[in-house]
Amino acid sequence: MDEALAFLFFLALQGEAKREEVRARFPRLVSILRRLKDEVEARGETLRLGKPLRLSWFGPLFQEAYSPLLSEPERSLALERLLEAAHLSAEAGEPLVESAGLLQAARAFQEGSQALLGGAYREALHRYGEGLGLLEKEGLPFPATALALLALAQEGFRPGGKGRETAKKALERARTPFARRLAEELLAQATKERRPGA
Repeated sequence: MDEALAFLFFLALQGEAKREEVRARFPRLVSILRRLKDEVEARGETLRLGKPLRLSWFGPLFQEAYSPLLSEPERSLALERLLEAAHLSAEAGEPLVESAGLLQAARAFQEGSQALLGGAYREALHRYGEGLGLLEKEGLPFPATALALLALAQEGFRPGGKGRETAKKALERARTPFARRLAEELLAQATKERRPGA
């Protein structure tokens, strides 16, 4: 894989990274940053993505970079980010991603998030279930992002039902701020609604 794309994939997984950490992994950092101009933002010693995480660019990058050669934590984080990108793409109104391999699961989650955002909770549950089934078929554990999104659909479909328990599972597995925030917000809302006089 091209060095600049490998760096972009690394940064997409991490969210942000210190220059020192990046230099250790990518010794030709200056030339990589020159090539990626607008795609990477530097703030002091911290590097971040200069564009929002979306399936339109992360999907193809994921397809190229995701492999058994990645460490287990990197593969797990890549799946988290893929499903996060699916939801953020739905929020942004991006067209559905072309699907093959694990992008089929991402597409199902993108469709699920479109339904969720439109208040069609039953449809969201079906699409998220389809995506989870595709992950299960590949022998992959369910990412926290998947569980957090499923919890939102469950809570929307049947308030006070399974959503809270699913959100707790998501929070236990959360490795990204996105998954953690979704689960915490749902749990905080559920707790508030259960209090007398709330």
